[in-house]
Amino acid sequence: MADKILMNKNTLATLKNELKGYRTALPVFEMKEQKLKEVIQSIENAVERLKIAIENTNNEVKDWAAVMAEPAVALDDIIEISTLETKTREIAGVIVEQLETIDFTSQEIDYLETPLWLDAAMEVLKDQKTNLEMLRLEQGNLDRVREELAEARRMKNALKEVFIPETKANIRKIEIYLGDVERLAIGCAKLVKKKKERKSQVS
Repeated sequence: MADKILMNKNTLATLKNELKGYRTALPVFEMKEQKLKEVIQSIENAVERLKIAIENTNNEVKDWAAVMAEPAVALDDIIEISTLETKTREIAGVIVEQLETIDFTSQEIDYLETPLWLDAAMEVLKDQKTNLEMLRLEQGNLDRVREELAEARRMKNALKEVFIPETKANIRKIEIYLGDVERLAIGCAKLVKKKKERKSQVS
């Protein structure tokens, strides 16, 4: 807001309209901030659950670690993501991504040359890769929602601490100034009237 303002009725009317707009916008940003905080909490819970699931799976496959390191049983190479599709939706003005479809391809396996637990291990690895992709998406969502929350807070604080107080102060200044001008005009009019009365009495 400019430091210098025109001290007239037009400016006063403009400032009153602006103040009305600011007061209307403030609760909108307050509600948006609250909604975004709830969304962040929900995503953080999902991230935590996924991290726990991934860690649990890591612990499950520790018994296979030595075998998986062998070229003949390199599960990361055997199982690959072939299709990954996501869908988007809007939450409180933020576009978030969710995993919709994930498909895997696997190399042909000679079961005579591989351990009996390989089928189970491959299913576990599919779950692990799915969870890792979901975690990647949720962390991206978290970054976007946090950024939107920061912007909503900036706007709320600007309205609450800068625009509304400054506009109210400027309205008060103009109202005082116009009141003073009006009183001065009335005073001058009375003086002129008295002078005219005196002049008419003398004549």
